Amino acid sequence: MNTMDTIPSVKPANAKIKIIKRYQNRKLYDTQQSCYVTLDDIAKMIRTNEEVMVIDNKSKNDITAATLTQIIFEAEKKASQYAPLFTLREIIQTGNGSISNYLAKLGAFPQDYMQRQAQAQAAAAERASTDSLKENLEQRVANAAARATADQTAKSVAEKATTLPGLNDDNTPILPGSSNQGFNS
Repeated sequence: MNTMDTIPSVKPANAKIKIIKRYQNRKLYDTQQSCYVTLDDIAKMIRTNEEVMVIDNKSKNDITAATLTQIIFEAEKKASQYAPLFTLREIIQTGNGSISNYLAKLGAFPQDYMQRQAQAQAAAAERASTDSLKENLEQRVANAAARATADQTAKSVAEKATTLPGLNDDNTPILPGSSNQGFNS
C-alpha cells in the first residue's frame, strides 16, 4: 500500500468553501453562482476538489454529510454492479443499516470521530436554538417599538383633534374690556 493513499488531500487555509442552501422544497441553491444546482452538480464540484458545504436554509444546520450520502446512494442505484450481498447483509447486521456505523466498527474513522461528530451536532443544535430565541426576541422588540410608535402617533392625532384651531396657550385672544389690558372704555 502506498503511503500517499492514506494521506488525505490538504486544502490551503484560504480555500473558499462554496455554500449550497437546501430549501424546504428540496431545491439546492449555490450562493456563490446564484443558481440552482443538482446532486450531480455537487458531485462534480467534489470531484474537482471544491470545498462544498450544504446548509438547511430553515434550520441553518450543516447537512453536507447527509447530502454526500445521498449522492453516493444515487450513484449506487445507477451502478451496473452492486456490492456483494454478504457485505450488504453485514452492514445491516453489524452497523444497524448505517454505512457510517459499519465503517466505524471496521476502524475506518479515528477512534473519537463519532463522539466528536455527536458533540458537533449537539453544539449546532444549541446554536440553532439560541439563534431562534434571539430572532424571536428581536422580533418582539421590533413589534413593541412599532406599537409604541403607533400609540404615540394616535395620541398626537387625538390631542390635535381636541384643540380648537387658532386657540392655544401662547396666542390667547385679547378680548375688549378685559381687566388685564388696561383699555379705557
